[in-house]
Amino acid sequence: MFKFLSALLVLFTFVQCRRIDPAIPEQKVAFIPTLIQKQSTVYVPIKINLLPYLKDTEKSLPKSFTGKEENCSGVSYSYEFNRNPIQFDCKGKELYYEVDGKYSLKLNYCPECTYLFKEKGSCIVPRIYVSCGIGEEMRRVTVGYATQFKITPDFRFKTTTELRKFETIDPCEISVFNYDATKKLREELTVELKELEKVIDKEIESIDIRSEIEEVWKVMSAQTSLGRYGYLSISPKAISLSDIRFRNNTAFLDLNLTIQPIITTFPAENPTVKLPKLSDHQIAKGFDINLDIVASYDSLSAILSENLAGKSVEIKKNEVIFGKMTVEGALNDQLILKVAFSGKRQGELYLIGTPKFDAEKQEISFPDLVFDLRTKNVLLKSAKWLFNSKITDMLRLNAHYDMKPQLDEMKKIVQKEMNREIEKGVTLSGKVESISLLGIYPGFSSLIIRVNSEGELSLSM
Repeated sequence: MFKFLSALLVLFTFVQCRRIDPAIPEQKVAFIPTLIQKQSTVYVPIKINLLPYLKDTEKSLPKSFTGKEENCSGVSYSYEFNRNPIQFDCKGKELYYEVDGKYSLKLNYCPECTYLFKEKGSCIVPRIYVSCGIGEEMRRVTVGYATQFKITPDFRFKTTTELRKFETIDPCEISVFNYDATKKLREELTVELKELEKVIDKEIESIDIRSEIEEVWKVMSAQTSLGRYGYLSISPKAISLSDIRFRNNTAFLDLNLTIQPIITTFPAENPTVKLPKLSDHQIAKGFDINLDIVASYDSLSAILSENLAGKSVEIKKNEVIFGKMTVEGALNDQLILKVAFSGKRQGELYLIGTPKFDAEKQEISFPDLVFDLRTKNVLLKSAKWLFNSKITDMLRLNAHYDMKPQLDEMKKIVQKEMNREIEKGVTLSGKVESISLLGIYPGFSSLIIRVNSEGELSLSM
């Protein structure tokens, strides 16, 4: 029994002596710079159907005007003007609309008056009475207005309405006493019609666009889930509006939001930020977001092992068979890799290498992979023949991590979250145009891969 135990101990010692088991390198994580977000611009096309407001404006305007002027001598008149419903026609940068109307005139003429018997006077000859549009079709007239729009810093319409057209289609000329009644009517009606400018401005300025813009601001302030990549906060900072364009009773304007998006791994409280005053508008659209992809060392190890396990090299007629390759942690900006091997000798080797990204292949590799100092010392003392470039060459060849599946997955998730109905009537539309690497930072338990994503983002309401 003693002899058996002695033999077993010798065998165990022999096996142990043939194993290569260097100490693991001490981990040390280099400084990882803070994720800094650029400011981006989100384009929000806004469409406002003016028709309901214009109908209310039309209803509030008087539909008829009357007036008169009585003189003892000369021409006395009274008129009536009735308008048709306003035909609004939004064109270009202004709201233009025409009103068809009809008028009638009663006129009388006295060449000379006497004031002997009446304080107001009396005509010394019978008055001459004439009319236009009475007992016949009323005379036609067309009036045109144009309204120009601006938006104040507190998101209100500021309008300026101007009488642009006054066209009498059927003039009223009195040949009996050579009197141009049309000219006089124009003068009188122009006063009344210009008063309507103020009424029109008041009605249109009552249109509430601020509440709609506040809704946009609120929606863009909310967080968006990016699945396993965390949560995206758009974080709007400033807002600007373009000039208004009109088409078919609809107002169009571009709202640009200046945002500073941030990705967090957990839901964060969104402080309520009040809608700021308008900034100067510049034509721009798109997003520019930096974010971190966290690749766990377990998943990275699984892929590296799949690439390497079962492969071998021959060194001085001795076969070295590689097993699992695992990521053990970080040494400043390098990763510590542990490789199991078997053959004439067996054990584990530790190597260190700097992760590099190949943009064309979209993969991470370790082109400078070398033996760790502790492993090197062990090999030089007990198995110098293993300290061979064939091993590091084979490991460099197989130590690569394909990032394309993760980048494609992230692109799909981001794009999906940027193309959805946020709430009823509010739709977010986006397109991820590019994803590029900014840096690779080894941590204690994961590899942080910092990328930049650019594209376009718009919101329709």
